[in-house]
Amino acid sequence: MRQRGITVFSTGNEELDGRLGGGIPHPSFMIIEGDHGTAKTTLVAQIAFGALNSGYRVVVFTTESTAGMFVNQAKLISIDLTKFYIRGLLTVYTLYAKSINVDSSAVRSAFDKLLAFISSPSHQYDIIMIDSLSLFLGYVSADDITRFAQTARLAVSRGKTIVATVHSEVMDERLAKILRASSDVYYRLGLANVGGKTVKVLQIVKARGAPEPIEGTVAFDVDPAFGIKIVPIVIAQS
Repeated sequence: MRQRGITVFSTGNEELDGRLGGGIPHPSFMIIEGDHGTAKTTLVAQIAFGALNSGYRVVVFTTESTAGMFVNQAKLISIDLTKFYIRGLLTVYTLYAKSINVDSSAVRSAFDKLLAFISSPSHQYDIIMIDSLSLFLGYVSADDITRFAQTARLAVSRGKTIVATVHSEVMDERLAKILRASSDVYYRLGLANVGGKTVKVLQIVKARGAPEPIEGTVAFDVDPAFGIKIVPIVIAQS
């Protein structure tokens, strides 16, 4: 589907697509914000799966796991990225904080290299995903985040989709405003208690380019057998 030059690709989960207005706008700059345990990485894996099945090349920069862990953890919840990873259609680069000595110079160097990668026209990736920006936030300034947002917008103008996750608890309101203002798509994840059971709640703050009506709030669970499983909103609000 196309609208004003924007292609919308499926997440690979038809029920989720319907709640998101048809799928993921491409090209676009997407921010996924949420606390620990709200399924940010699961959503990244689901979007990557859909993009790969749609014929796009995907690169993931992970600061929270190794490449193998990212692929294996997705497979455990029925989001199987293995064949794409083996064939080189999915590349995963890691800056895993638990396996390195994190200091200001190392993190700033990694941040600058990330921006250089995003801005480079030479790579062949269509979708660039960062999970997550949170590692950098303690070491960079608001001006750096503005530079990241500007770099992402330049990449979008060249036909790329940039997806970045961020932990709500480590991002102050000034940085949040920069990212919200510059993004095309902004999702906020949280948790809710439904009948004694905790479910994830996705609030769609912004979805520029979605060709169909969107639901402002989507409740879901993560089922090992089915992956992301939508919880009917009437139940979630009870």
